[in-house]
Amino acid sequence: MGALKSDFVPRSVILLPLLLSAGCNRLPESYPPPEQRKALTVPASPTLSYFVSMEDPNADAYLVRGFAARDAGTWRWALDHPVLRFLVPAAPRLRFEMDFSLPERAFRETGAVTLTFRINGEVLDRHRCETSGQQHYSHEVPEALIRANAVNLVSIDPDPVWVSKADGSHLGFILARAGFTE
Repeated sequence: MGALKSDFVPRSVILLPLLLSAGCNRLPESYPPPEQRKALTVPASPTLSYFVSMEDPNADAYLVRGFAARDAGTWRWALDHPVLRFLVPAAPRLRFEMDFSLPERAFRETGAVTLTFRINGEVLDRHRCETSGQQHYSHEVPEALIRANAVNLVSIDPDPVWVSKADGSHLGFILARAGFTE
């Protein structure tokens, strides 16, 4: 029986060196995160930036004229001559982008709608919409049209506009978001 006691080694004596040696491993090498794309930078402005969503509580600061009053939704009706303003940074190859809708009910009466985009009074593009529903517009902006690090006006003239039989309002399209991107 004495022989059995001497052959017996407590488990804790075996496990302790194993646990201690497991903590001696080297940590994996660290690598810096990949270089990130630079964000557009503009002078500090408490109210304006280069892009706006109509759900933004500050969206009214971007609307110069030609928009219906704020509703509870995340969009805004653009009337017959809507104008927006943006503080645009100095950046190469800017694009003007816009998410909007042409409601089916209005489209049935107007048919195809052409949107004429102007930046600071100069024509950027004429875009013909052949279908109703949600739309996305994107167009490169020539540097000559932009006033860098300054407020820029963007007008969007819909043709034709839908005339509401209920109140005679001239409604062009529904704006969700718009602005400049790189």
